Amino acid sequence: MISTSLVFVAARAVRRVALLCAVALVLGYVAISSFSSRYGTSSSIVLDSKSAETALSSAVSAQESAGLSCSDKPTLTNVVLFQREGRREVSVLTFDQAIKATSAHEGWIRRYCSAP
Repeated sequence: MISTSLVFVAARAVRRVALLCAVALVLGYVAISSFSSRYGTSSSIVLDSKSAETALSSAVSAQESAGLSCSDKPTLTNVVLFQREGRREVSVLTFDQAIKATSAHEGWIRRYCSAP
C-alpha cells in the first residue's frame, strides 16, 4: 500500500504545479494584452493652421480647394505634393517627376492628390 505521507507529498506537488501554471497564465495574458493594445490601431494625422508644417497644410488646402482629395496613401495621379531635402516649401509635381526626384534622393513625397 501507499503510505499516507507519500499521498500528502504528491498532493502538495500537484497544488504547487497548478498554482505555478495559473500564475504563468495570468502573467502571460497580461503581457500579451498590454503589447497587443499598442499595435494594430491606426492614428489619424490632423493638419491645422497651428501645425509646424504650414507649407504642407497650405498646399493641401490649395489642392482641395481645386477639387482634389489629398492622401498620404500612394495613388496613381498627376498631382503630387513633394518636399525637397532641407527646404520647407512644398511643390506640386507630376507623378513621374516625383518618382524621379525621390529616386535621386532629392526629397520625399508628402501627399498624393487625386479627383474624389
